[in-house]
Amino acid sequence: MSVFERVNELVDRGEPAAMLTIVDKDGSAPRDVGDRMVVTADGEYGTIGGGSVEHLAVQDARAVLENEADSGVRTYELEPGGNTGMVCGGSMDVFVERIRGRARLYVAGAGHISVELAPLAERLGYDVTVVDDREEYAAPDNFPDSTEVIHGDYGETLSELPMTSETSVAVATRSGTFDQRAVAAALDGDAGYVGLVASETKSEHVIDSLAEEGYGRRELARVRAPVGLDLGGSGPEDVALAILSEVNMDRYGVSGQRATRLNLDDLVVVRGGGDLGSGVVYRLHQAGYPVVVTDVQRPTVVRRAVAFASAMYEGEVSVEGVVGRRAGDVDEAIGILEDDAVPVLADPDASVAAELDAAVVVDAIMAKGRTDTGTRRDDAEVVVGLGPGFEAGETVDAVVETDRGHELGRAIYDGTASPYDGEPGERRGYTHERVLRAPGEGPWEPAVEIGELVSAGETVGHVASNAVQAEIDGLVRGLVHGGLDVSEGTKLGDIDPRGEEVDPTKISDKALCLGGGVLEVVLKLR
Repeated sequence: MSVFERVNELVDRGEPAAMLTIVDKDGSAPRDVGDRMVVTADGEYGTIGGGSVEHLAVQDARAVLENEADSGVRTYELEPGGNTGMVCGGSMDVFVERIRGRARLYVAGAGHISVELAPLAERLGYDVTVVDDREEYAAPDNFPDSTEVIHGDYGETLSELPMTSETSVAVATRSGTFDQRAVAAALDGDAGYVGLVASETKSEHVIDSLAEEGYGRRELARVRAPVGLDLGGSGPEDVALAILSEVNMDRYGVSGQRATRLNLDDLVVVRGGGDLGSGVVYRLHQAGYPVVVTDVQRPTVVRRAVAFASAMYEGEVSVEGVVGRRAGDVDEAIGILEDDAVPVLADPDASVAAELDAAVVVDAIMAKGRTDTGTRRDDAEVVVGLGPGFEAGETVDAVVETDRGHELGRAIYDGTASPYDGEPGERRGYTHERVLRAPGEGPWEPAVEIGELVSAGETVGHVASNAVQAEIDGLVRGLVHGGLDVSEGTKLGDIDPRGEEVDPTKISDKALCLGGGVLEVVLKLR
């Protein structure tokens, strides 16, 4: 039997395989270009040279079969010190290609869903078999000529049909008892996909009954119940499309996510681009959400090295690899989102949330609970407030705790965060001493840069003609932008007594913790 005959046999049986083909060689090698072998989950046919090179190639082939690696060319070095340990003195390039077995779909139940599902599946290349124990339903005239229709017991019939990882079983019988038998047969046959058309209550009953029969919960977790992707619609044709979409998704091992570059249905608007709000933006962006930051035209940003609001001054910033870019209007903001960056808009009231129908609004203004920021629960599908000043279940959907300690970052769905106590975070015994404040009103001009080490008594800047001096030794972790007109008592910066132990270009643990809390809320409530 040739390699190709073996492949055809495997495909007909519905068993996936990997073809190994030598596509290039350099120097001495055990086989020639064009030689092939076939690898399955538990066997091999043919050879590409034996020894270490074949052993490594077979391992790579099985990784492709298990969706742990992609098809492609692998290079094997046949010399001392190479990746094979062989001494032939050359190298081999081997193309590893996954070959899918014939796709089969078995449908238990020949009702209205099956009538829609069978032709749709066949158009996508599935060999379809429908089983029903009612003779009037198991009528070939109800299905395409190519569909195999069997009148028989669900469990017994399915258990006699060949199943592989390329086999999908959709169960849609008229009874939970019959559903149970069909699902059991699919699990016993190691079908690649098992789906149950049923309500949540009925699904739970079937799964629990199978657990009582001795099926393990890990095995039962493979059952898609209720079946199908959430595509909308409720008619038989809608359910058939939802089932087949999930079957295809599982068969090809993909996510089922939109392939579009930008999905504004998931848009998040974060009010306030300071360091804490930027921790939220970073977490959401890394999780795949498109995020727009809104702020005032000239924000007072202290830790501006890690604040997206700094883009209002600098045009573009990078916060741990995530780019923030100032946007002049909504159209420009969408263009920035398409570039996988974060647009920063001068929009204090976050009107962009209504204009783009944002899914989520996060108020990260950090008003310390002293003022009404204007954020309301009906601003978006999900509205989150950071810290005091919000009440979960009333003014917002959830609040994230900002007070350092055991509760930091906790998502609150009923009630409020801890009240603001006015105390800066403690660092090596220092609290208020760390904070640089304006001694009077006027324009602020810094004399040092973020990241510099300063000593107690050193002048770090001026407000008008008044010097601003450091009270402690440490590293300048934050400074507001120069040229701002400030009032007496305005926070101008902070000094960290830990000195060079701190990297002012890294998002703080507190900001990341708040981001994690917001991400929890978004995933839970959307």
